[in-house]
Amino acid sequence: MYVLGDDTDDRRFPLSTERTFDCPICGDSVVTRDARKLYCNKKCADRARNRVQTRVEPAYQLVSQSPDLKGFSKLTTPEKQSILRGEAGHSIVMFDIEATHLKPNVGRILCCSFKPLGGEVYTFSGHDKRFKMRDVYDDSTMARAIIEELEKYDIIVGWNSKNFDVKFINSRAVRSPEGRSKRAQFHVDGMWSWRSKSNAWSGLNNVQRFALPENEAEKTSIEWDKWMQALGWNRALREAAMAEIIEHCELDVIVLEDVYLRMVEADYVRSIRRDGGVL
Repeated sequence: MYVLGDDTDDRRFPLSTERTFDCPICGDSVVTRDARKLYCNKKCADRARNRVQTRVEPAYQLVSQSPDLKGFSKLTTPEKQSILRGEAGHSIVMFDIEATHLKPNVGRILCCSFKPLGGEVYTFSGHDKRFKMRDVYDDSTMARAIIEELEKYDIIVGWNSKNFDVKFINSRAVRSPEGRSKRAQFHVDGMWSWRSKSNAWSGLNNVQRFALPENEAEKTSIEWDKWMQALGWNRALREAAMAEIIEHCELDVIVLEDVYLRMVEADYVRSIRRDGGVL
């Protein structure tokens, strides 16, 4: 037993009535009047501070109960695959945009297709009355609607989407006074997951033909003039061009889902991070 000195004359330490406790590190019994004292000596206090804390719950249970997917990287491969296949309750959506140019300074968004994992495809079109503006160059209303739609999901999945789609959408949305960028979300960019494990060509059409040669859905190509006709003054040409572009975009997200599930099965997606800033 340790009997510690009387500190009644030292005003730096809070005092209490005399008490006895067992040191949680070495088990020795301690008698003291210091209300802050938890250990018998400095050595035991240092050992307690440096002790590695153990998990009470398994990592998978923590992730399953947490909408922010905390601890994903510490899961086993089957547990990760279960989450990425949507079996742990997290909502997942494939998405893709079509635009008139690769740079948002010049181009604008024509459409954006969404495919919830295992669900039906739906598309936001630039011809929709909800998104039409007096100025054909102004697609900020559509960009904001796309952002709000993506934010409904726990995980978003695209192809070269971190570098192109999300940045293009943010650029077009920020032009309006009430515009904002998309909030950070857990985002799987399939192209970078593919490149991290394979040196085969990384275009989505090439990956689909290489990894899923028997797949029924295939990406289509669009003639260059369609991109301009989709916003032109000839109604017949405009509607035909937009219909072709929407079909192309919807096939993209269908193929993307097939490729994504194949990569999940092959353990190509080993980590998942938030987009929109420092990762």
